[in-house]
Amino acid sequence: MNTNPDNTRRLLVGADGSAESEEAIRWAITEAAAVGDEVEVLLVLPREELLPGTSFALQPHGRVPVRKNYSLDDTVARIRDELHADVEVKTSLRQGNPTSELLAAAREADLLVLGTGTKSAVGRLVFGSVSTACVRHATCPVVLVSAQAVHRFSPTAS
Repeated sequence: MNTNPDNTRRLLVGADGSAESEEAIRWAITEAAAVGDEVEVLLVLPREELLPGTSFALQPHGRVPVRKNYSLDDTVARIRDELHADVEVKTSLRQGNPTSELLAAAREADLLVLGTGTKSAVGRLVFGSVSTACVRHATCPVVLVSAQAVHRFSPTAS
């Protein structure tokens, strides 16, 4: 819920280093620049779960680790520069279950923005989906941004 007296909304963007999450960041910054909202981008690093007696880490539910040398701050700065957006963007880092951490952070947000890929039905069944769980359980509205449709409902769409 928007609890700000000046009606400024707080947009929370879930990031994971993927191209889809970068589109979600781009959409949120564009939206915020158009209407004066605040943006926070949250990167959740999943905890590695080691197989007992080994140094092999599992990535539960098909999660892929964030790519090496990924910098959330650099990504946000690059996108802001590309958009020529004068929007302050806060970045945060948490470790844990991505779905749980995003849902906890979204309790204080007015809108949760997530990038979504085009997994097949079998891929969603086998690997699960953070975005699906967030849509089902978030206490605020959720926007799912795909690379194919990002331009259609943005404030700068022509």
